Amino acid sequence: MATDTKDRILGTSLRLFNENGYDTVTTARIAAEVGISEGNLWYHFRAKKDLVRAHQDNLIGRVDQRLAITSTPETVLDAYASFNRMVFQEVWDYQFLYRDQAEFGRTTPTRDTRVHRIYDMTRDIILGFFQHMAEAGHISLPQEELPYLADNIWMVIRYWPSFLRETRHVVHLDKDMLNLGIRHHFALFETHLMPAARAYFDTHAYS
Repeated sequence: MATDTKDRILGTSLRLFNENGYDTVTTARIAAEVGISEGNLWYHFRAKKDLVRAHQDNLIGRVDQRLAITSTPETVLDAYASFNRMVFQEVWDYQFLYRDQAEFGRTTPTRDTRVHRIYDMTRDIILGFFQHMAEAGHISLPQEELPYLADNIWMVIRYWPSFLRETRHVVHLDKDMLNLGIRHHFALFETHLMPAARAYFDTHAYS
């Protein structure tokens, strides 16, 4: 029962932080939406910052799963399609951690370092995918251009939730909005894809 309550607190707080911003959500509001007393919430999480730490740990677990996706020139199209769907969903599910760091500040040095490294690790694995695509002849871009493409890809993925919130007032992700983000990201490089690679992504890249 305690585990169930803790999970409901985490699920509710994540939704409220994502939709409303970390600063505007109180522990009283979280408790009310869960249907428990604020004291019961404090039994599981003594402060809002403890909720942030728990969400950071969950985010790191999700990141580890997608970073475990490996590719070769022979498998890169499938690997990239899988990775891309996962990272778009992850950034949406934990958007407040990407968006509101100035509000909740530092948590612990270990967590802060690992979360900060997500940016570099994500950019590096994206670059690796494109290097394999180039090696396999799936994309026609000079090697020296690939790091810039990897940066741009990560920027589109990273800021897609904020773009939807600020320009279209979208706070609930559905399949159409997820796939629209994937479509926007392909617009960065699809003219450089070989026809077979482009056809593969048209069929396999979307949720």
